[in-house]
Amino acid sequence: MPQASHTLSPGQERLIIAVDRAIYHLARHWVWLLNGIAALFVVPPLMAPYLAATGHTTAASWIYRFFSLTCHQKPEHSFFILGHQVAYCQRDTAIYGGLLLFGVLYALVRHRIRPASLWLGAVLAAPMAVDGLTQLVGLRQSTPTLRVLTGGLFALGVAWLVFPRLNEGFAEIEAVLKARFDRLAREGRARPLAAPARKDHRG
Repeated sequence: MPQASHTLSPGQERLIIAVDRAIYHLARHWVWLLNGIAALFVVPPLMAPYLAATGHTTAASWIYRFFSLTCHQKPEHSFFILGHQVAYCQRDTAIYGGLLLFGVLYALVRHRIRPASLWLGAVLAAPMAVDGLTQLVGLRQSTPTLRVLTGGLFALGVAWLVFPRLNEGFAEIEAVLKARFDRLAREGRARPLAAPARKDHRG
């Protein structure tokens, strides 16, 4: 019984090469992509009060409406700029701002940072859980300082726990694709990659 041929057509091979090239660049620059996404959760909420104060009420309204999906937006738990409320609460300001800050710092020195343990990540997240839960059940009222501090610690815990592990995974993908493109380039079937695979510390 004849076996089915698995030979790819030139078009299929070009598509696979293009997809692999895109994945390679994602593996190299994933941290900046995540930082860009984090910036989308940092900049618009901070711009909303400025837009409201300068008469751009429609744009401000859309921002408030969108971020109401992820935040309670209680005025007493929020910062104000130019007399108008930031589009998310003080704790979320610290969480998203912290993720962006730590993400940028990590992108600059990631080869020096080992991943945090699950235990350390839990320790950094615990203050926010305690602060939020005790306030929720009415045992006490939190303060802006505590909301910002605990939110920032939570962001540090998430970034330290997750980013280095993502980096290890993407570094492996990058190395595999680099070897594949080196072989394809030698065979004249694909253009070589523009940059060598990075050497990250993963001890």
